[in-house]
Formats: sequence, structure tokens, C-alpha cells
Amino acid sequence: MKAEQFAEGLAFPEGPVWDEGTLYFTEIAAGRVRRWSADKGLERVAETGGGPNGAALGADGSLYVTQNGGLGRPVQSRVPGAIQRITQDGAVQLVAAEVAGLRLDAPNDLAFGPDGRLYFTDPRGAPDPESNLASGRLFAIDVASGQGELVREVGPVFPNGIGFDASGTLVWVESFTRKGYRLADGRAELLFELPERHNPDGFCFDASGRMYVASTYAHCVSVIERGRIVERVICHDKGMVTNCCFGGMDLYVTESRFGTLWRIRVGEPGLALWS
Repeated sequence: MKAEQFAEGLAFPEGPVWDEGTLYFTEIAAGRVRRWSADKGLERVAETGGGPNGAALGADGSLYVTQNGGLGRPVQSRVPGAIQRITQDGAVQLVAAEVAGLRLDAPNDLAFGPDGRLYFTDPRGAPDPESNLASGRLFAIDVASGQGELVREVGPVFPNGIGFDASGTLVWVESFTRKGYRLADGRAELLFELPERHNPDGFCFDASGRMYVASTYAHCVSVIERGRIVERVICHDKGMVTNCCFGGMDLYVTESRFGTLWRIRVGEPGLALWS
């Protein structure tokens, strides 16, 4: 497999979501959500403020965004960490700034589960293992009522990408430990441990069960099968690969250091997502 760049000049893109020929994505450094299509190119969707991180499409047609608050941006650009909803007409609404009485710090990635709830990571603290002792958290929330729960506290490991495998089991990755886990019968079951520099960020699955993990400082998407890397696809040899999603038979990738979008012709459909 080989990656091809198709867009550039973006402000730290993340959170790609494919919907009927259109790729939606966040721009953390600009506090906004945009979209790309082959016919219309790049278009503005909404101004969220702060730092919109991950995105997921809901059953109601709205886009749900993890708002990290604007980490690394000027103070005047920051907002509280939260879950936001972007309606089909581009309106931005607050879903929750706290869950189960716990204030959200900097929500990162998110995915709808088989129970219809929205699951998300809140890494807490800086993305630096030398200075961050904050215990990361996994949450679930009902987006209609705003009610939710703390699913798991995972320690100072910077939980990042989150999703569900073909069996509907919750899966997450930890950037500091470079490990991926699934939640089996209430226990964290190790799926893989990546090599140095392959710090995992976002991920997705194809229909056959292979896992595609954005590996930030290795500049690539790592393709994982049975706990082992079977292929690496480079997206800019000096870039920072942050997330990926399927659109048809292709994998769409965000690279954030240089602000680019990439497409990888996989030839396999993605695993159907919950909403």
C-alpha cells in the first residue's frame, strides 16, 4: 500500500469522519471543523472555538466533537473541555462539560458504542510522559440526556484513540505506553505493544479485523494483525500521523505537523461504525 497526499495547508487536522463521499475533519489549531469532497474541495463547516479534537457521526446526522479546550493555543482562544454537537446546519451546541460529577479536562477521541452511547477518552495533562502524572479516563455518555459514567480510570498513560472491534468490544490505545487494549469482562486485555516512536493516536478497523493505527512519531499508519505490525504506510517522511478512517475501500489519514490529508488505497472496506 502507498499513501497519496490530496490536501495541504491545514491547521493541525484531526478527527476524520467519512460520510457519503465527504470527509469531515477538525482543525485543532484553528478551532474549527471543515470538510473535503472531490467535487467541492475544502469547505468550512463550523467554528467551535478552543481545540476540536476527535469527531464522530451520530444517528441524528449531527457531528459530535471532543473539545480539548485549546491546548497550546493563546489563553483568549481557550474554552472549557467538553463534548460538542454540530448540527446539520452548522450550529455548535454543548452536550456536556462534566460527566458523573467529574469535570472534563481535555477530551481527545470518541466513538459510538453498540449501546448507542458515546464513548470518549480524556487523557488529562500534557502529552509528555516526563511531566504528566494525571490519570487518564474513559467515559461514556448518552448524548440525548447528557447523563453518563466513568467507564475506567487507566492511570497516567495518556489514553488516546478509542473505538469498537467487530464483536462490539471497547478498544483504546495509550500514547505513553504504546499499547492497545480491549475491555473484556471488565478487565483490560492487552492487544499489542508498538515499537519506539510508534506512539499510537487514532485508529480504525477494516472489515476483516485488521487494525490501522496512526503512529505519530514513526510518520506512518501501522497495520496490525493478531497483535503484530504486518505493514507500515508512510504519510510524509517527517510528518505526525494523528488519525484515520475508512471511506469506501480507501483509508483517509490526517497528518498534523505539516497540515496535510492523505489517502491509502486499501482495497478492503472499513468495519461498519456504530452510531
